Amino acid sequence: MKREKILPLIGFTLLLVCFSIALTRVFSRQRAAANPDEIVIRIAHWQLESGIRDAIDALARDYERLHPGVRIEQNPIPERIYPSWLRTQLVGGTAPDLIEIGKGSDDETLARFFVPLTEYVELPNPYNAGTSLAPLRWRDTFVDGLAGGDSYKPNLLEYYGVPLSMITVRMYYNVTEWKRILGDTPPPADYDAFVDICERVQKHAASTGETLFPIAGSNYGTPWFASSLIGSQTQRLAGRLDDTLVLKPNPIETALQFATGRWTLDEPDFVNGLSLARQIGRFAQPGFIQANRDDATFYFVQGRALMIVTGSWDAPSFRALAPFELSAFRLPMPSPDHPRFGAGTYGLSSEADTPTSAAFGLTRASRHREHVIDFLHFLTSQKGNSTFSRVSGWLPSVVDIELPPLVKPFEPVLDGHVNGIGMDVGGGADVRRVVDSNLGALFDANVDVAKIQGILRSQLPDAVRSDLMRTVRQFVLNTARQDTLVAAQIILRGHHPDNAEHRRKQSELLEAQTMQELRRAWILHELEVPDSPR
Repeated sequence: MKREKILPLIGFTLLLVCFSIALTRVFSRQRAAANPDEIVIRIAHWQLESGIRDAIDALARDYERLHPGVRIEQNPIPERIYPSWLRTQLVGGTAPDLIEIGKGSDDETLARFFVPLTEYVELPNPYNAGTSLAPLRWRDTFVDGLAGGDSYKPNLLEYYGVPLSMITVRMYYNVTEWKRILGDTPPPADYDAFVDICERVQKHAASTGETLFPIAGSNYGTPWFASSLIGSQTQRLAGRLDDTLVLKPNPIETALQFATGRWTLDEPDFVNGLSLARQIGRFAQPGFIQANRDDATFYFVQGRALMIVTGSWDAPSFRALAPFELSAFRLPMPSPDHPRFGAGTYGLSSEADTPTSAAFGLTRASRHREHVIDFLHFLTSQKGNSTFSRVSGWLPSVVDIELPPLVKPFEPVLDGHVNGIGMDVGGGADVRRVVDSNLGALFDANVDVAKIQGILRSQLPDAVRSDLMRTVRQFVLNTARQDTLVAAQIILRGHHPDNAEHRRKQSELLEAQTMQELRRAWILHELEVPDSPR
């Protein structure tokens, strides 16, 4: 048969196969929907990394075996379209039962479309029966007590998310190439050792003609490394500015102190941070700041870069894609005795405040709330979360779980100091926009530190002030939203004066409103802005 006739036949056959598969799925869903005795729990997330879907699928099948009348459907959504998809599903009333929160789910979205989980997290997890966690409240079984990440929303005074994991950032490296080029050289213990390794790799590539860069850079992972380096240099500066004695810099306080001149971009420690951060740009591939996460991943797994900076969530994907042995170490930082970069640092930063992640919330559209809560209990039990960590290769979110060998390098290091102030002063949206738009200048070898300071000096003050005023407006909206809740709690307490839960909720609401009023007045006073009637 001639080629002209074979190609259309192959195309038609493939089209027919795809159509048949799609038709089978549609009819299978219709049959499932027509079964009134089967409970279907749908769970959606944006975690497309290798191993995560396998872990959730394995736990879903285990749960179905325990509960024959229940079926779990997993729906992974690409990260780029997730916020738009989420809002469409929520507004359209077609949202799954469980949705990963964090992208596209602000406080207003949570309050409107999700079920508060506070009453549930105060009770023990029944699937922990017979373990050391059996007597604990559900929230106390998590490494952060559900205080971090996307679990607890202080503006709403409610718990909305139950997390499956936690994350740390590491420097991954190609063990095979490392041994070939560097021999028995161990992972660097400090920044100088790291620089020495990078320079040796560059020298090797230049002498052999190989296309090999020390770091696979991108606009995704490289800024984390830069921010950590700047933060290492401003630890002592942050300590001097710690008026409230909370040890960790408070974003609002740091931004206000910058806006009012308590510290400037001319601080020697901050200048050292900029100088240190820009050095890593010379170890990445040309044009790396235009590269996204996937571009850097391809560089690394194809063996064109020895190292890459990213989170612990990428480890399973790297192991699946890379044709070489993989390992990782903590981001190297200068020590306090460094001749140039030691003056502003206390030492290696601690990861004790590592938040949990991959938090799932229960949607109000769910018709099977109690079954969904039961499935969440199962996922985050000591046994269930251990299975999740083993299959996915991610860190667990639950305490007292022995880490699998492949996960062990990503375990948070608890010893150390709090990191200082980074370039993203206050962390607001406008400041992040300024920082992101100037990353190219930061890593440009032809732009000196003085010019970078000038660029930031011309743009950061207005951005910081804009973010602070946005925070003020948010406080006003939160207070107005909580007025109704306070009134409701007062009425409920009047009808049920002995109810401890009503007393607790009313007290928390009043304290939260008072704190937001104080912070609003504080910001306006420091910025010398008249307090207008609301």
